[in-house]
Amino acid sequence: MVQIKPFHASKAGALVGTIMDIRELLRAIYATLGNRADGSSVPLDFAQSRLDGTCTVCNGFGTVIDIVPERMIAPELSLKQGAVLMWAGSYCAPVEMIKQLARMLDIYYDKPLIEQDKRFIDYLLYGYNQRPVSYVYKKKAATAYYRGCVNDLRHMRDAGTKSKGNRKLIHYFTGPVVCPLCEGTKLSPESRSVTIQGRTYAAASQMSVQQLLAFVRRLPSSLDSSDIELAGDLIAELEARLAYLDKIGLKRLIQGTQGTN
Repeated sequence: MVQIKPFHASKAGALVGTIMDIRELLRAIYATLGNRADGSSVPLDFAQSRLDGTCTVCNGFGTVIDIVPERMIAPELSLKQGAVLMWAGSYCAPVEMIKQLARMLDIYYDKPLIEQDKRFIDYLLYGYNQRPVSYVYKKKAATAYYRGCVNDLRHMRDAGTKSKGNRKLIHYFTGPVVCPLCEGTKLSPESRSVTIQGRTYAAASQMSVQQLLAFVRRLPSSLDSSDIELAGDLIAELEARLAYLDKIGLKRLIQGTQGTN
């Protein structure tokens, strides 16, 4: 629970401190009054989680540095021409597996991938687990599931490969990709799911000072007596701080952002 310190404009103190208080109070209000899209209760750790509402994996960028699948396949080429760029021109077990996988799935070795079953590109990237692939490499027969270029490269990276060639591959095929947790929204799951009057915490926290002040002033009229008892003091303290920032002319809580409507 946020410790409420009565706000006095004449003793406002550091501006950054006031802004931080606003962020904490707003989150506390969402933790107290918020609703989740699926109807479930707001998680207990919501008020203690990331105060800017951003994704904890990508830190609000929407992307992370990882293997970029799109760089690994040239669909306009055939397998024979080197469509699988990671293994083009090399002789290794995955190359032999790909040849046999193509035969299993009726993929032509000398026809551009873009002109064939589009699912095959996904299999090349992420693996094929419906049937094992039998192949011959260095005169030795083997049978295994094909795990895909992306998984092969991740295995090399995570195992800490010392091979210069493999490290070059990892470097070349690595770049920014959509964050797997927030799916590019830049927001934490809590920020995307908890709402008050249909507005998420993340959206509210990025409003202009005037917009957020108006939003907070409207809140009491939509609350019942029990909600007022729970959050009335929080709302009053938040309103006092926002009114002060509005009076001195501060436009935004987060500099460099645009207010939302």
